Amino acid sequence: MGKGRTSAVLGQKLSVASTSKSASLSVPSGPVYYPTEDEFKDPLEYICKIRAEAERYGICKIVPPKSWKPPFALDLGSFTFPTKTQAIHQLQARSAACDSKTFELEYSRFLKEHVGTKLNKKVFFEGEELDLCKLFNAAKRFGGYDKVVKEKKWGEVFRFVRSNRKISDCARHVLCQLYYKHLYDYEKYYNKLNKEVTKGCKRGLDGDVKSEDKVERSSSKRRRRNNCDQERVKVCHKVDKEDELDQICEQCKSGLHGEVMLLCDRCNKGWHVYCLSPPLKHVPRGNWYCLECLNSDKDSFGFVPGKRYTVESFRRVADRAKKKRFRSGSASRVQMEKKFWEIVEGAAGNVEVMYGSDLDTSIYGSGFPRVCDHRPESVDANVWNEYCNSPWNLNNLPKLKGSILRMVHHNITGVMVPWLYLGMLFSAFCWHFEDHCFYSMNYHHWGDPKCWYSVPGSEAGAFEKVMRSSLPDLFDAQPDLLFQLVTMLNPSVLVENGVPVYSVLQEPGNFVITFPRSYHAGFNFGLNCAEAVNFAPADWLPHGGFGADLYQQYHKAAVLSHEELLCVVAKVSDLDSKVSPYLKRELLRVYTKERMWRERLWRKGIIKSTPMGPRKCPEYVGTEEDPTCIICRQYLYLSAVACRCRPAAFVCLE
Repeated sequence: MGKGRTSAVLGQKLSVASTSKSASLSVPSGPVYYPTEDEFKDPLEYICKIRAEAERYGICKIVPPKSWKPPFALDLGSFTFPTKTQAIHQLQARSAACDSKTFELEYSRFLKEHVGTKLNKKVFFEGEELDLCKLFNAAKRFGGYDKVVKEKKWGEVFRFVRSNRKISDCARHVLCQLYYKHLYDYEKYYNKLNKEVTKGCKRGLDGDVKSEDKVERSSSKRRRRNNCDQERVKVCHKVDKEDELDQICEQCKSGLHGEVMLLCDRCNKGWHVYCLSPPLKHVPRGNWYCLECLNSDKDSFGFVPGKRYTVESFRRVADRAKKKRFRSGSASRVQMEKKFWEIVEGAAGNVEVMYGSDLDTSIYGSGFPRVCDHRPESVDANVWNEYCNSPWNLNNLPKLKGSILRMVHHNITGVMVPWLYLGMLFSAFCWHFEDHCFYSMNYHHWGDPKCWYSVPGSEAGAFEKVMRSSLPDLFDAQPDLLFQLVTMLNPSVLVENGVPVYSVLQEPGNFVITFPRSYHAGFNFGLNCAEAVNFAPADWLPHGGFGADLYQQYHKAAVLSHEELLCVVAKVSDLDSKVSPYLKRELLRVYTKERMWRERLWRKGIIKSTPMGPRKCPEYVGTEEDPTCIICRQYLYLSAVACRCRPAAFVCLE
């Protein structure tokens, strides 16, 4: 890697404030690299050189040679952009979007069937009706009644129930008593049911083939309801066709296979257990409610569209916000991070900011020069052309030689086409990893620094486990929460639980690289402009396979077909020697999986088959011709299962 590489900052540690039990924890810095002019010629080659060291951190910063000075291509005087409003105080410290009517229905059934009483009067606290649904979920967030009592967390629980209010010591004691009286027995019942569901899921996952057959043979329950003296099971008997198709699955729109159809105990809509996201292996005990009934639109959380700004008007808003938070208008990195995490954890009042995020550069323009763009008179023609063709220009990166994505010929925004970001103080990007587990490259054009946190891809499982245990109510309401990009968790909580976290401070002219399956998050120190895109060198291929399986598990629409990408790359005559070993292993994995599922279908009697239709451009990846599975929503490139009764509907082999 030569004398251009440095890891001088690897030993530095940053103190991150937390309102949790430990006051602060150290977050080590990620690696920083300074490539020489020669090393900087080929970004994919250079990233390959540093990967062995940098991937262990999940992130790294690259500081280009001093000669790298690309002109900013957008006209700041005429450029306008839309924003999103981010409620920073709700990124972590927010109640689950629970529907109080569904909770009341389930709680009433519990009282009637397990306690022998009715919910016939409202519960009041400090002169106002107490929302038992919010109280239950708030206590769940902090580990349940016993843990809340032990750690004296009733003040934090109260903040979730009634935000922006103070609570006295006496009122905390009263809240504790009310919870014990009305919800403690329900909490024990709820936890017992959840443990049984978890055990059932683990058993189902252990024996994949057996568990599938088990679902079809033994789960002849459409839904279960608890009766006063015994549990009653509704069985879907095989009757005439009209009755059999009486209930339609909301996902696949089929009324067949009623024996594995779950009915919501509130709205009576149905879903096959395998059509749920993620799918269930077993019919759950007790009452079951769909996500539509569990979640309340009123309390749902997301980033809502904000105003449209010019850069100058956005600058004024950003400056005012910074002076309001820090009177001098400037603060140290430690002060900014401490304040940000205080806000995120709900300890510093309500804070809303604007973020011009995910701006499609094919619509709004790129900060890098492009051949199709008008060259400003102030920029020399030779300089403009040089940076138009630079491999470090994010518009060129996905299509470089050695990039697997060069076979993709349709413009996927954020993947093949960069996204532009205009931030202000505390505007944030929440914990996530990239689509299809791609690499990402982010370039800081101008403005205040951007603070990044990263968890290495090898620790993704540990990260997810801590997220679920720290925010159980949010994950119960939204099992796919980490796909939503709207949730933060203080790095100190992750470090406390043994998950390694690293930090990088990105300044103007710096590149930041995130590695496959590396969870990352961060926020801005003030007004700035950055640009990002995905890329995929050869070593990404196995991670791409993992990402495709994850989309299938959660029934999320994929960006592209992983199988098609593999097959198209395999046909390339001038294949890079670095690609071949990764491609061979991934093709073998996909072939083995495809063969296994085809053989299982043959054994079950599906023996008629015809070739998939020929493609117009087989040498390129394009999804417009591919049907998608009506259940898992994945592109069907290698094979699809169809039936004469619904000729327009297809499913994958699974």
